[in-house]
Amino acid sequence: MSLWLCFRLPQLPLECLPHRQEYPAVVLEHQRVAVANDAALAAGIKPGQSSSTVRALLDSPDLQLLERDRVQEAGALEQLACWAYSFTPTLERWQENGLQLEIGRCLKLYNGLERLVENAQTDLLQRGFTHRIGLASNRYAAELLSYGEDDGLHGVGQNLQERLAGIPLAILHRARGGEFSKALTSLENAGIQTLGELLRMPSSALGHRCGPAFQKWLKAIVATHDTVTHDFQPPHKFHDCLWFGFEIHNQAELHPGMQQLLQALTRFSRATQLQTTCIEWQMLRLHGVAETFEVRSSEAHNDPQRWFELSHLSLEKRNLGTDIEGLALHANHFNSQQATMTDLFGESHSREPLHNLIDRLRSRLGLQAVNQIALREAHLPEFSQYLTQGTAKLALPCKGQAQRPIWLFDEPNPVRLEGDVLHWNGPLKILLGPERLEDNWWLKPTSRDYYVAETEAGQPVWLFQDRYNKQWYIQGIMP
Repeated sequence: MSLWLCFRLPQLPLECLPHRQEYPAVVLEHQRVAVANDAALAAGIKPGQSSSTVRALLDSPDLQLLERDRVQEAGALEQLACWAYSFTPTLERWQENGLQLEIGRCLKLYNGLERLVENAQTDLLQRGFTHRIGLASNRYAAELLSYGEDDGLHGVGQNLQERLAGIPLAILHRARGGEFSKALTSLENAGIQTLGELLRMPSSALGHRCGPAFQKWLKAIVATHDTVTHDFQPPHKFHDCLWFGFEIHNQAELHPGMQQLLQALTRFSRATQLQTTCIEWQMLRLHGVAETFEVRSSEAHNDPQRWFELSHLSLEKRNLGTDIEGLALHANHFNSQQATMTDLFGESHSREPLHNLIDRLRSRLGLQAVNQIALREAHLPEFSQYLTQGTAKLALPCKGQAQRPIWLFDEPNPVRLEGDVLHWNGPLKILLGPERLEDNWWLKPTSRDYYVAETEAGQPVWLFQDRYNKQWYIQGIMP
């Protein structure tokens, strides 16, 4: 049996717009009140009133009159759908201000219904969204139950029609947005006040009075099963934002918001099995241009603590501007999640991975301040290494090439030959060799015989003889 959880967001038109929470705020649509916050409601403002009535009731410079933005509302619902994808893949946006989640198959993962609902409600409250919930075997009933005075979970084990029986017909008006207003008004005039009374009417009389479309909707409300044709497909980009409702005065005030958004990114990454090497922060203003900075990692991952440490280091280098009241996080380039290898006995946890150190240095000093040595396909040693700011992919050593220096000179250093003895900071003693390397036959032919030698102080070095000019050179220092 399916189980649908409805999250209805009655304050969405207001809560998706930046505003000051402590002052009265009203969202207008066609010069009529769509939504108002508690401070405005306390002053007597009600949905449906005109803008002139609002100004008459609240003649205050603190009054915030906002124009409804349906694009912002749709964007907020899209962000919430990506958030809800971490709970279940079967979900959809519902009406203009809600989400429907099919959670019947996910209860075991969250150790039961109460734990899942508690986690979801906590997340929504942290995001600043007022919400009502309803739970039923189909989406229509779940939405209707979200209008009740209880928490929408009351009587979950009871018969669905019993749970719906007390719902006033006025709620059906609101739920359908006026679609069946004529039929519902007719029923109310006939003395029908609740959904229970309506369901007890003979179907023939109901069909004659209200029509087949209304009857079909009533059957859907009491259905014990409801499905959608396909699962939700999240985008391959992440965007989320938080409005604080007050001005940020120091960087420490941003940290809780950054951690919350990074947790959302982690949930999105794990649900989609994607990872990223770059995130972008935007410090938002009510009016004016946002301040933006990027944070990069040398490897793709979805660890919120690592991203927070790097973001914290990057933020320390910046001067916090004025009028910052919101924070947004973007990640536009994702890679498929790669399996990571860990030490069987846990020894790797006792030391910090090299890429973590590199990321921290770059976050503090800047991207161009730290380079890595990488290898390229080339026979001649001086052309086989290069510096890069990106991730260095070192080649595995080939068989027979174990005798290689740990430090190559920028250019080979000449070696003096006195008699039969080579001199470089003292006499050299050849230990191994030769190994012949040849290259550049198409441009300037090069042929060398390489040896491992030892200095007078016992330091192994790597030297070669040029087979064309018969000169000796030191190429690098051996380990």
